Amino acid sequence: MYYILKRKRNLLHFFQRAAASYRYSHSKRHFVPKCETTQQYIDDSISKLDELVEKYDKLFVLTGAGVSTESGVRDYRSEGVGLYSVSESRPMDYRDFLRSPENRQRYWARNYVGWPNFSSFQPNINHYSLAKLEKLGVVHWLVTQNVDALHTKAGATRLTELHGCSHRYKQVCFLS
Repeated sequence: MYYILKRKRNLLHFFQRAAASYRYSHSKRHFVPKCETTQQYIDDSISKLDELVEKYDKLFVLTGAGVSTESGVRDYRSEGVGLYSVSESRPMDYRDFLRSPENRQRYWARNYVGWPNFSSFQPNINHYSLAKLEKLGVVHWLVTQNVDALHTKAGATRLTELHGCSHRYKQVCFLS
């Protein structure tokens, strides 16, 4: 019982600190879509998250591009700031990648040119929060569509990277 009460106190404190950090970083974001929110909305969201965590012993979390935008990684679809809004380029489809050696060469050349910038991104409060929740035993497993390795940099270990990782080329899951 002591452990459960201590864990809940730690989680409440953790969520409060995460919200404070969110408010602080809100004005410093680079590629985050415009989001009109109120303090009441943030407080309500924290309460709902707290209720969810209390209701279930273990959580399965799925993340996508939105979790990394505060680190400076562009998402694809956000109006006005997403890659599709500011560029005509699109990710290469797996079939196109396999279709020709020239496509593969273009893909790897593009990654090579972008690597110094892409590899310099650092985790943000989202990544650190999920890693902390994993260490507290709340997050059982995390699955991400991102290839930026920011969950790993933040300390997450119970992790599946659906599309692989630009930092490691060992495994890629392709879902069709």
